[in-house]
Amino acid sequence: MTKREQQTDRTRTAIIEAASDFVFGTASPEEFTMQNIADSAGVSHRTLYRYFPSRQELINSIGPSIDERFDVMLETDPLESFENWIGGVDQMVAFGATHAEMMQRVLVLEIVGGEWRTDRDDIYEKLFRERFPHLDEEVARQDFAILRHLLSSANSVLIGQRFELTPAETAAGINRGVQALIEAIAERDAAAANKEEDS
Repeated sequence: MTKREQQTDRTRTAIIEAASDFVFGTASPEEFTMQNIADSAGVSHRTLYRYFPSRQELINSIGPSIDERFDVMLETDPLESFENWIGGVDQMVAFGATHAEMMQRVLVLEIVGGEWRTDRDDIYEKLFRERFPHLDEEVARQDFAILRHLLSSANSVLIGQRFELTPAETAAGINRGVQALIEAIAERDAAAANKEEDS
């Protein structure tokens, strides 16, 4: 790697870290501006836009950094197995309750709407398809999308707080929804397997 490439890499990393710090820090969403990020990273406004031509591109780029920080805080790796993924509700809710302000910033900044989840989604979808191999592709995509939402939604934690649920009550409700959906998916998968055997 040339010196120029190393400098480019360092600058990009500094910008991403500065933006991630805003999400995990105490700044309000209004303070998440391109100028403030540039100042925090120690680069000019023009340099920031050279690396990230739009705010949304910057948000998409900080997603993996946020995922890494989440993973460090969790006791088990949800990407390791289907069981870890669906069994992580208590951890997710506990994390959300502890970091409620940060979760609200993530939602307000529309970070959850970014394109950064693609790699993680591919891993979760692979675990899902291994568990339910007989589902029709269209049905599997629908079931996976809803299960993915239930198992990762910051909204669930914040809505639980809105209705004055304790973290344990919120987790219990989400777990019931997840188990009901998984049972229904398993039934469809078994029915599809039987059809394959009969044909």
